[in-house]
Parts: sequence; structure tokens; C-alpha cells
Amino acid sequence: MNKKLNSGLALILPSRKINLFIMFIMGLGIISGAIFSVVISESDKNLVIEKITNYISLINNNDINNLEVLKNALYENIIFIVLIWIFGMSIIGLIINIFFVYMKSFTISFTISSFFLVYKYKGLLLSLIYILPSGIFTLLAYLIIGVYSVLFSMNLWRVIFIHDKSINMGKYFKKYLLILVISLTLIGISSVFSSYVTTSLIKVFIKLFV
Repeated sequence: MNKKLNSGLALILPSRKINLFIMFIMGLGIISGAIFSVVISESDKNLVIEKITNYISLINNNDINNLEVLKNALYENIIFIVLIWIFGMSIIGLIINIFFVYMKSFTISFTISSFFLVYKYKGLLLSLIYILPSGIFTLLAYLIIGVYSVLFSMNLWRVIFIHDKSINMGKYFKKYLLILVISLTLIGISSVFSSYVTTSLIKVFIKLFV
């Protein structure tokens, strides 16, 4: 049992240093997104408020197309995940992927902060509804693919420039392919939750608090 647990953790957390680094980048994105929602101009704040209220209004009036929301969520995240995976197979992709992970964390944080901007303290509850559990699955998917893309780029660097023959890139590629499948699965779960479960919970929130 312990061996299975350790092997499972090793799959998700292969390198403590890189894992902490990607977590730091995600944390930086989350903090930046929250700060940005505060420092934007009044006209931009009004635009954000308008978009959030329109989104809530669509849910409340049953005018939102859940299937369309699902398609959009899958389309956006699958493109990001696949791009991170592809760029991970290049040395220059190391910088690009760090930026992608940062931007995704920034976007999620900005959206959550926007709920607080519109609904104040009630927005905290709305933020929890938005991020649990769909946002957690999304962040986990980007954490895993981010860590492994950095590892792949670093291993590629060692093979090409340091000529490290101890690294079996063929074997690592198979593992890297598995990571892509795991990340896409997490994105699929997240998209289903955000499209159907989250929208239903938001509707309950509207009836109770708005």
C-alpha cells in the first residue's frame, strides 16, 4: 500500500525543487491577478462588473447554454495544455511554459477577485463556488503539466549540451505522454463541473443572497 502511495506521489511530485518553483509561479500569478483587479482604472472596473453581472443574469434566467460553456472551456484549456506539452519538448519552451502557467493562474485569480469586486463579501462565497472543485482540478492539471514540461526541457538540455547518457529520453517521453493524458482528464473533469455543477450552484447562490 505504501509503495503504491509513494509511486503515485512520485508521479505527481517528481522533483521537489521544480514542484516548488512551479507552485511559486502559480502563486505569483494568483497574487498578481488579485492585485490587478484592484489597481485597474474605474472604466475597466465598470467593464468587469458589467461582464460579471451579465454572466450571473444569464445563469439566473436559464439563458446560458451549458453545452456551449463546456465546449469553450474544453477548447481553451486543451489548447493551453497541449501547447505547454509541445513547448516542453524544446529548450526555449521552458520560458514560454512558465509564462503560460503564470497567465492561467493570473486569469483564475482575476476572475475570482472580480466576483468580490461586484458582490463584496458575498463574492467570497461565490468565489468558493467558482473554484471548488473545478478551479482546483484546473490548477492541478496546470501544475502537473508545468512541472513535467520543465523537467523535459531540462533533461533535453542535459542530453544535447552536457551529453548526459544516463537520461533515457525515449522512456521519459512515454511518461510525458501519460502526463498529457492525466492533465487532459483533469481538464475534462474541471470543464464538466464548471459547465453544469458550478452554474447550478451559482443559481442557488443568486436565489439565497442576491
